[in-house]
Amino acid sequence: MGSGPMLLGDAIHGVIRVHSDDDRLAAATLLAEAGVILDIGRSTDAAVLVVDEWTPQHDPEVLAARARGCRVITLADLILARAEGPIVAVTGTAGKTSTCHALRALLINSGATVVMSDTARSSNAWPDHSLAGTPTPLHVVLIAELTSTHLCHMEMRRTVDVAIITTLRPDHADLHPNHTAYIESKKRILLGQGPSHAVVLPGDDPDTLSAIGAVAGDTWMFAGPDVGAKGAFRRPDGRCVLRDSRGDVADGVLPDAPPVLIRAVLAAAAGALALGATPQSLAPHLAQVTSAPHRQRELGLFRDARIIDDTMAATPRKTLAAIEAFASQHPVVVIGGDQFDHDPAEVAEVLVRLRDLRLRVVTFGDAGEGLGADARAISWAPTVMGALGAAATIAGDGGLVLVSPMFPMKPAERDRVAALPES
Repeated sequence: MGSGPMLLGDAIHGVIRVHSDDDRLAAATLLAEAGVILDIGRSTDAAVLVVDEWTPQHDPEVLAARARGCRVITLADLILARAEGPIVAVTGTAGKTSTCHALRALLINSGATVVMSDTARSSNAWPDHSLAGTPTPLHVVLIAELTSTHLCHMEMRRTVDVAIITTLRPDHADLHPNHTAYIESKKRILLGQGPSHAVVLPGDDPDTLSAIGAVAGDTWMFAGPDVGAKGAFRRPDGRCVLRDSRGDVADGVLPDAPPVLIRAVLAAAAGALALGATPQSLAPHLAQVTSAPHRQRELGLFRDARIIDDTMAATPRKTLAAIEAFASQHPVVVIGGDQFDHDPAEVAEVLVRLRDLRLRVVTFGDAGEGLGADARAISWAPTVMGALGAAATIAGDGGLVLVSPMFPMKPAERDRVAALPES
């Protein structure tokens, strides 16, 4: 179990800087329960400042607040502090949401009671207002996705019982002072952990293991070769080996799915084992886990073409991973979105790979218009739906369309893609 509730003290003053109306109301309610008097505006007398997950680590108001001794926290801090049952938290550069959804499915199917947000944007599992009601009781597992800009602002007074770190790569350069600060933010998920807690790490990712370094929690592994460690591993024949702390072993069938889901299932299975599930209770359910929305999820047919919704791929690395996963099926690739200052070398790597594989490309939005010539795009559309319609026509009956934009998209646009009717 964790280290107990967050104590804010009686009648101290606080300011909430949270964009979502629902989350702002939830934070106000939880602060009031903790004896905090809310100030209107940006009071220099506030003793606590609540920020949301889009607040940069080096935001001037945050830096000024810390300099005068003000505590900076998030709604996630307040929610996790009230949990009476175990907390499984997931972070990493990629795969967080998919791992959370896979973990929830595995735990529920193995008989556990679980809570996880279903109302955070784009199917993320961020702790939001939906979890701010009655504290989760002792027998209920709370699953929380924590991004770097949760963690850099969190006090982590409630220690995470099982921390899952999927992978660490350069990302969110606009939200942190540098890459080192980004990595250190991610590592905060381990604060307060000791031998009675657990950390799940990617056994096939030496760069991530090196970045994390020594850990205090009981270590479990996922992916990578099965060398007899505790965790979940993929065998050469494609099946999964599950091994717990007692040495009990079971094997199961993994989903017939792209690598992003396979890794999520392995990470989730290792997390469930660390939480106390048995290999035998998990193995029968591995193959039934499905992709989270917007993460390489097949939607069915649109204008007789098969559609893969990978609209959360808003960086070149994520789009490149999707291209490699589906290259053998020769998809028509839809890229574009809102203009964003990605590393030009990483963008160029994606475009070169598209040309090397001779994949047809349709672009959309401001970013797509600028990429048109370099991507050798067949066409451009102002919206993702226009591009998707053109791509489906090009793909033809039974052909594949991969929507993996490489640039940010508005949540409403992602939702329109996910809601495509099956024909």
